[in-house]
Amino acid sequence: MMSRTFVLLAGCLLVLARSGSAQGVTYTGEAVVARVNALGVNVSLQDTGALPSAGGSLSTELAAVSVPNLVDLHLLSANTVGENNQTNSDASVTNVTITAASVYITASVLTSTATATCTPALSGSSTIAALKVNGVSVRVTGAPNQTIPLLLGSLVINEQISSIVNTPTFTSADLLVNALHLKIAGIADVVISSSHAAVACPNEAPQ
Repeated sequence: MMSRTFVLLAGCLLVLARSGSAQGVTYTGEAVVARVNALGVNVSLQDTGALPSAGGSLSTELAAVSVPNLVDLHLLSANTVGENNQTNSDASVTNVTITAASVYITASVLTSTATATCTPALSGSSTIAALKVNGVSVRVTGAPNQTIPLLLGSLVINEQISSIVNTPTFTSADLLVNALHLKIAGIADVVISSSHAAVACPNEAPQ
């Protein structure tokens, strides 16, 4: 968690530097349906890629994909848009199965959204339906960073990592939302439905 936060903060500073040279709003966005790092496999599935700093939109869709003995996913969709002084990103997937070590996770729907604006303001959320861990239903509270302890690690639900940075001339807002993040130390790191949105804005830019 700390290392990811550091990366996000460093990214904010880089965004500030870039926007400073352009004297305009800089957009940062990316949506990924799944990131899987386990059993020697390290892949991103249905990744929009990074949004151009000038903004625009990126999207990707796929009917189904499977990484044998790790994940099985259906109706994958990811989008990111940067315009009008804000970035919006979202990712969604249905009929999810994750298998790692002794952990077996299923869910019927997993979505995430993240929005960052020049106000500055951040908003994000996750939708998790029919979540089960090893066949046992999990009550989803809706609160950010709900953590389920596991024998060998943890499962974070609606993971949210955010930062707002103010300088005399620029403001940046940065939010990462992961619907699910399975962490098993030394064995697996699996993120499902990941949305990242950020903006860096000159203070004189329209609010």
